[in-house]
Amino acid sequence: MKKFPKNISLFLALTLVISITLLSCGGGGGGGGGQAGGTSTINGNVADVVAMAPRKEEPSMLTLFKDFFSFSKTANAQGSGVSGITVIALQGGVTVDTSTTDSDGNFILTVSPGNVTLVFPDFDASIVIFVPASIVLIIVVVLQPDEVIVEEMEIDGTINCETGFIEIVKEDDVDLVIDGEGGDCIRVGGNCTLNIDPENIILTDCERCIRAEGGAEVTLATTDGDIICDASGDGISTVGNATVILDASGSGDIDISAGGNGISAVGTSEVNLFATGVIDIFGGQNGVEAKGTPLVDLDGGSCIIDGDVGSDFEVEGNAMVNACGITIP
Repeated sequence: MKKFPKNISLFLALTLVISITLLSCGGGGGGGGGQAGGTSTINGNVADVVAMAPRKEEPSMLTLFKDFFSFSKTANAQGSGVSGITVIALQGGVTVDTSTTDSDGNFILTVSPGNVTLVFPDFDASIVIFVPASIVLIIVVVLQPDEVIVEEMEIDGTINCETGFIEIVKEDDVDLVIDGEGGDCIRVGGNCTLNIDPENIILTDCERCIRAEGGAEVTLATTDGDIICDASGDGISTVGNATVILDASGSGDIDISAGGNGISAVGTSEVNLFATGVIDIFGGQNGVEAKGTPLVDLDGGSCIIDGDVGSDFEVEGNAMVNACGITIP
């Protein structure tokens, strides 16, 4: 499976449909799934328009002959009209912001965290996306009558959840980039549950790719792709009773590169990694650090664990570590 380098721009040629469901605990309001933080920005771009050519009322016989014999004239007009397109952001059925695309197809919307419906009224098309709190969401779309095709999607900032349930679900062949911009890419605590299910999941420029505390649960799953983590600190950090699951058991690899520990699990926390391919963990300190009574289970086609200045495995207390069928120590 091909690895994607850091800071790559991901463009998809296939049609994408994103369906994101947010169920908020505590009742009422919805919108944030327990996320801390304020408003977020959607930096969007309409890259192309594929629109049905309008039909003339009562076309002349000459026009009919021209249409019949001209193979250059098609029912679609591509690459036209990316400027002046109205984009409406709805939350809870209420308009929260409106924008109009510039000459390059760019638009900007300010929204609250949670589910956002982007409506393109000129095309009778809309799409529902989930927007975390206090981040910038970059989205590139192609418009068709009754359909929005997403070509690129990136989250700049930290996905931060304190309580509730957040689920990001989509069709196959969909990649997701989370750019922590030097901070944690995913940080969950309390009783928050976060599920993400795109194809390739790429966490880049993170301090920690995933930080899970308390009774939090995080699941990143891909049915046909890789999970890639690039962190200046620990790659995965769990404390308390938190659980982190990375599942690339469809056909992919898991690649963690960290300046600190590749995995740091303390307390009674759990880290479970499943991959059909290779689980490759590099830590600038230790490859895997387990202290207390945590469980670290690495179940892959093969495991490559490398601690640079420390140990490949730093295990203390009653911690249990399994690396591709080998119990450590």
